[in-house]
Amino acid sequence: MAILSLTMEIALNEVPIYAGGLGVLEGDKFYAMSRKGLDYYVLTLFHRNGYVEYEYRNGSFIEKDQEPIISQIEERLKKERELIVVTKLYGEVRIEPLVYEIGKAKAIYLKLVYPENIAYITRRLYIEDSPEQAITKYIVFARSSAQYIRERIGISNIEYIDLQESNVSLAVLALRELRDKTRLVIHTPGPWGHPMIPGEIVEKEFEINVGGGFKRLTDIVLGYVEKGYAVSRKHIETLSRIFPQYHWKLSYVRNGVDLDRWSHREIKSLVSRSQRGIGLEEFKRARNAAREDLVSLLRSKKTGIKVGRAIIAWARRITRYKRPYLIERLVKELGRELDVTFVLAGKAHPRDGDGREMMLRFKKLHEEMDNVIYIHDYGLEEARTILSGADLLLFTPFPGWEACGTSYMKAGINGVPTLSSRDGGVLETIIDRYNGWLFGSEVTQFINIYEDTASVSKIDEEDYRDLRKKLIKILDVMERDPDTYLEISLNALKSFRISSNIYRALEEYGYIREV
Repeated sequence: MAILSLTMEIALNEVPIYAGGLGVLEGDKFYAMSRKGLDYYVLTLFHRNGYVEYEYRNGSFIEKDQEPIISQIEERLKKERELIVVTKLYGEVRIEPLVYEIGKAKAIYLKLVYPENIAYITRRLYIEDSPEQAITKYIVFARSSAQYIRERIGISNIEYIDLQESNVSLAVLALRELRDKTRLVIHTPGPWGHPMIPGEIVEKEFEINVGGGFKRLTDIVLGYVEKGYAVSRKHIETLSRIFPQYHWKLSYVRNGVDLDRWSHREIKSLVSRSQRGIGLEEFKRARNAAREDLVSLLRSKKTGIKVGRAIIAWARRITRYKRPYLIERLVKELGRELDVTFVLAGKAHPRDGDGREMMLRFKKLHEEMDNVIYIHDYGLEEARTILSGADLLLFTPFPGWEACGTSYMKAGINGVPTLSSRDGGVLETIIDRYNGWLFGSEVTQFINIYEDTASVSKIDEEDYRDLRKKLIKILDVMERDPDTYLEISLNALKSFRISSNIYRALEEYGYIREV
């Protein structure tokens, strides 16, 4: 029986068309399922222009076209025969499926080839010229994936269909006979994770009356799927408040990471040969090797970078709810006082004005301070090196806005502890002063950070003071009691390799029977 995942993005090493954490998570699941030898399909759109890359020129970050790179990738994918799809709103659509496979795991990239106006809309990931274009993309993907499932996989061969986020969830309306095998996995509490669609459009395309006016896709789809999943305990609490009418249908599976994909080679070697436990000295040698790889990366990106006794990293998509402004303030206030190197990495969505402004502010810190580096061309390889080689990771989302997060997991499995705000899956995996550190308060109600600015300012100020105080204490432990720091780091490695193993998550989803 086949297990299907429908997603707008998947970050494979060989086909890196993705925007962020969801794509990386889907890539981790793909590699893990391929090792299990199970029939696993990931259906996604082929975005011929990719997501976004930036080039810094004349004081600005300029968008670069990814099409030349993706064209080369496309040539390495297997082309299947054309798929003809009929939609009520847009007429006939033609799809060229492109396939990447490892064993019995297949990533199916649905490439729109006709009509040209629809193909144009799907050229970039998460980037459209209007809300109407986004809705067109959602409907075409739903119809195309449903048609592919019927013709190429077979209705009777399906065990589960998991819809990753609401923007792919209309597929359940085109596959109503499979609704009892279809689940919606929600990866964000934020408003962008619950796009709106006119009820009239749904009725015209899918012949389902959901009422007039604009409706949240998540509301519509939760009424049809068998189950909805959150991705952490904190996340399900938030979703139950946002969608109280469906709280009985919600459960959660905390995210995980692929240990093989994200472990540094020396950490892999250490774990594989340490049957009777890991000693601090051998652990220290493995950590030093990972750190040296990071230092080499930093020097290749910034000549003359000053490497301090501690390397502190903040590496995330740059957007308001992840609070990069707390890190900017931290660097400005402490950067010249402490013998540390700050590694800032990540990029913003091209339509995110706040995020793009933050990129420029990070770049200014990079230019003004010799112990600060900003890596704007942050990709999979950079992530592997930074998250395995830093001495400390900072994880700072505004409470209630991080569904789960996985960067602290990737760090933890390599023995890199995290100083984190109290949000997402952190609350289930980090024990303060045992395998990492926590700062700030745990906010129980959902606060709209774009509207309730007074509450946000108050929480930010309190959280920043605690973040600053905790960081100074951690650095003091590193200097005065290095064995205690190493023990916390080793605890991170041991605990995260259990709690954050992607196979644990796959078992809880019912994909596999045992870890």
